[in-house]
Amino acid sequence: MRQITISGNVGKEPMLNTTQSGMQVANFSVAVRQDRPDNNGEYGTDWFRCSVWGKRAGTIGNYYHKGSHVTITGSFELGEYNGNPQLGVNVTDFDLPDNSNNNRQNNGQRQNQNQHSSNDQQDPFRNSGDQIDISDDDLPF
Repeated sequence: MRQITISGNVGKEPMLNTTQSGMQVANFSVAVRQDRPDNNGEYGTDWFRCSVWGKRAGTIGNYYHKGSHVTITGSFELGEYNGNPQLGVNVTDFDLPDNSNNNRQNNGQRQNQNQHSSNDQQDPFRNSGDQIDISDDDLPF
């Protein structure tokens, strides 16, 4: 089986459709940042066209929006879109986006906007904004 797991951001609002037989399908794209910069120091983006069928399509339509972070797993197929090679993913599993911060703020349940979790307080790099430069020679593998 050709299976892939990707993690990235939804590129635009998922399109929810219903087939003639009544089956729902959600189509969306996911942008994944490439691991290494090019010669100009810029990171590229790989785009994946994704489809989800059945009840899960409704879940995608309700919970995912442009910019939502997503991790999906599914079978993949190589295709072409506008003359360019394209990787399509028939999604079989996905995680729900973490909207806990938005939900708390929208419901007025968050008492103090400056509160941080214990993990944030322990992170020595949380406000540094500095990029860490690691060469291939520093990696243990």
